[in-house]
Amino acid sequence: MWTSIKRLFATPMAEGATPSPQAGESEPQGGTPLPVMLDLASARRVLVIAPHPDDETMGCGGTIALLAKHIEVQAVLVTNGDGAGELPPGTSETRKAEMTAALQLLGVTRPTIFLDEPDGHFADSPAFRARLAKIIEDFQPNWVFVPWLLDSHPDHWRIARASCAVLAGSNVEKILYYEIWTPLPATHVVDITSVADQKRNAVLCHATALKYGNYVEATFGLNAYRSIYVPSRETRYAEVFAVRTPADCTRTA
Repeated sequence: MWTSIKRLFATPMAEGATPSPQAGESEPQGGTPLPVMLDLASARRVLVIAPHPDDETMGCGGTIALLAKHIEVQAVLVTNGDGAGELPPGTSETRKAEMTAALQLLGVTRPTIFLDEPDGHFADSPAFRARLAKIIEDFQPNWVFVPWLLDSHPDHWRIARASCAVLAGSNVEKILYYEIWTPLPATHVVDITSVADQKRNAVLCHATALKYGNYVEATFGLNAYRSIYVPSRETRYAEVFAVRTPADCTRTA
């Protein structure tokens, strides 16, 4: 299939299509390049910013499991996870416990940092930015995982933009945007086949969310589709990221 994809990009244009530019002419812009394999060896300390309990597991749980085998991973839960008040009392604590169990299955040993912002109503503020900046200063990650800036969920994109504003002035080397509700234009891919069962069991920890949606099938359907970017027939599941730097944040925050 990988060979077929490469052949596809080399296939002559069909009749009626726009011809290639002649010598001296500028070439029109095409689609985004195919993602390249992410070098996990360059990660030293990793911070994962999750808007809600389950986002970290579904969006980048496989990559977390691979990284946690060798380095420290710190998760930050931004909202209280209470379902914007639409779920039964006590849901916040239940979902926090589910997230803790999921991260333990993924190999994360550090306690999750809970910021307890309102679920469904996150609003950027100087106080939030100061708290996140302090976490980054204390933990000193060189990689930070953040939800995609154009994710469909309002909490997700608002938290992404607020986080980006903080990261713009940091010494972080890589910002890795991950996908939840909205597929992103990927720059990098990670083969998570070897930890797929680990991720699946971690997703199953989020029993509250699973009452309202078939997130196991949705998550692994996306991961199966993304595996097409890995040049190996043995790969069944993959996660993708849009990798940026703090300098990019100065243009988006």
